[in-house]
Amino acid sequence: MPHKPYPEGTLERLQAEMTEMLAVFDEACQKLGLTYFIDGGTALGAARHGGFIPWDDDVDAAMPVADYRRFLAEGASALPEGYSLHTWENTERFPTLWAKIWKDGTRFADAPAVEAGMGQPIFMDVFPSVPLDADPGIADRQRRRMLFWQRLSYLKFIAHPKNVPSAAAQAACVAAHGVLSCVPQRFIAREFERSWRCETPGDLWIDPCYAQYDPMPVDCLLPCQRVSFDGIETWAPHDLDRYLTRMYGDWHKLPPEEERYTHAPEVLDFGDGVNVAKRR
Repeated sequence: MPHKPYPEGTLERLQAEMTEMLAVFDEACQKLGLTYFIDGGTALGAARHGGFIPWDDDVDAAMPVADYRRFLAEGASALPEGYSLHTWENTERFPTLWAKIWKDGTRFADAPAVEAGMGQPIFMDVFPSVPLDADPGIADRQRRRMLFWQRLSYLKFIAHPKNVPSAAAQAACVAAHGVLSCVPQRFIAREFERSWRCETPGDLWIDPCYAQYDPMPVDCLLPCQRVSFDGIETWAPHDLDRYLTRMYGDWHKLPPEEERYTHAPEVLDFGDGVNVAKRR
C-alpha cells in the first residue's frame, strides 16, 4: 500500500518500539548462540539512514535455516516478559509461514491481519534463509514449490490479497480461499518445508517465503557484520552494499512517494487502549 502519513509523532513512537524489539531479538539470539541478519528494508534503512527508512513501519530479520529452526524451538524461553514468539503452530488464523515476535498487550491490525481474523500486536518478522540446489533446474523447481505453498497459506486466510491484476484473478482468489479454508494448515506448512530440501546445496540462498525475489550468494550474507541501527547494534549481511544492490539496484536513491510502502494499520494501540490510527 502506498505511504500513508501517521498522526504526528506516531510513526516515530512505533519505530522506537520496533527498535527495542530488534534489541530484544538480538539479545535472545546472543543468549542462544544463533546467527541472524537484518533483512530487506531494515537492512536498507541501516545502510542508507543509519536506522529506519523514514516511512517504514516494520522490522525484518532472517536466519540460516538451522538457526531458524533452533529459534522456533528455543526462542520463546529466551524472550523477556512482554514479548512472545508466534507461528502458525501456536497462533490461530496465522496466515504466513514465517515467524513473528509480538509486543504483547499492543495492537497493529493491518488489512491482512483484519481479514484473516488474527489479533496481531506490534511485531517483527523473522524469516528462514535456505540454500538452493546447485543444479539450476532443481533450484528453479524448488522456488516454484516455495512460492506455490506460501501463496496457498495466504489464500487460506485471505480472499482479497493486494496487487491482484484483474477482476478474473480476484474472483479466482475468492474461489481458492473457499476451497483452502478446508485444507489443514499443517499440511500446507509441511509441504512448504519440504520445498526447502535439496540433496546438493549450492552457493545461492533464498528466503522461501518470498521466493519470487532473486537469491543471494551465501558469501554475501555470511559471516554477518555488526552495524548501527537507530542507537543499537545489530547484525547485517556480510557484504551489505552487494546485498542491497542485488535487491534494490541503486539503493542510495530514494523511491518516489507513490512507491513508499507502509502497512497502514487500521488499528494501532500502544497498549493503552487508544487507537491512534483513527487520528490519521
